[in-house]
Amino acid sequence: MSATPPAAVLRAATDRLRALATAATYEERTTWTTGHTRGSLSPVVLDHPEHPGVLIETWATHLEAVNDYVAAMDPAFGLALADLLDNLADGDDEGVINPWALAVARRLLGEGVDHV
Repeated sequence: MSATPPAAVLRAATDRLRALATAATYEERTTWTTGHTRGSLSPVVLDHPEHPGVLIETWATHLEAVNDYVAAMDPAFGLALADLLDNLADGDDEGVINPWALAVARRLLGEGVDHV
């Protein structure tokens, strides 16, 4: 368990998530979608169907579910989640911090994660 106050954990996670979402944004495009390359029709995640700046390709067609997941977790989602965590940092009306929000924040900060 972290000795850092829960509100500080949530705010640190908020800062990290906003930084990651901002870094993953190209030309202010925060929404990603799935598609296919024009040539090989490989499944991809992209930020613009005609002029992609972000293009993440999956080589195996059975991994298209990974693309769906990555597209769902685009920068817009990251920024919205950061706003939610920031809003929850001060707790509810009684000052109680949501334990699930705290768990998400700790995960974003890499706490309790086994690194290979």
